[in-house]
Amino acid sequence: MVTNYVLPFPFEAPSRNPWEQSNEVRLSLETVAPLSAADMEVLEGCVLPFWFLASSGALFGGTGQKHTPIPEAPAFSGKDRSFQFTFQGWNLDERASQCLLCLLLAAHEDLPLKQARLSIVGKAPPKPITIDPLLDAPYPQAPSHPPFAWTIEDSESETRELHIRFVERLSDEQRERIEGELDSVGIALAVGAYGVTPVPPRECGCLPSEEVSFSGDELDWLMEDCRFHPAALEGLIGVCASLHHHVATIREVTIS
Repeated sequence: MVTNYVLPFPFEAPSRNPWEQSNEVRLSLETVAPLSAADMEVLEGCVLPFWFLASSGALFGGTGQKHTPIPEAPAFSGKDRSFQFTFQGWNLDERASQCLLCLLLAAHEDLPLKQARLSIVGKAPPKPITIDPLLDAPYPQAPSHPPFAWTIEDSESETRELHIRFVERLSDEQRERIEGELDSVGIALAVGAYGVTPVPPRECGCLPSEEVSFSGDELDWLMEDCRFHPAALEGLIGVCASLHHHVATIREVTIS
């Protein structure tokens, strides 16, 4: 694994992509101080947005995830200073680990970490990750051939808007599912899953709208105060690809 962030704690990861469907992946964390039950809930909540992104399709990259099952939430366990998250059968772009790292850096501000270790159960032990300040594509990018036309417009504005045009008018059930997906993705974007080095990830979020606007066969969703990495917008194209495959057929996507 390669990152462009200078880390305040040691982090080890596999030398190959751990996020292959056949793998059981374990994230082991050691905190500086023992955690209370309330602290444990905070720690679990810091990692949960990674699942939101993974299950939404934002982290698949490549050709998207038409035939990939939606990953289940990670299992969380531990006490005192040692904690584990177990990910079973996740199939993601290798660079998805950078989003996880950003969330851990954000968690470190409240619950200082002594060390972190990402490993594939039963495989070769992980190694210290490589720090490359010049790394220019640290996050998964948009699917290479999504089944709809898409455009991300150049903009220096801190306000961005996702516009989706579907093939037909959405049912109430489809609208509800889409609102739920965008709400979850919005949480991950807001808490800093797409950090821009050297700015701390927690300062690289946004203010996603709590409401999704529907009109006929179209959808609009607003994000304000956007300070995340541009790859976050490419991740939204992956989200749309997942919606296309699992919820409603999309004709066109524009992010302005």
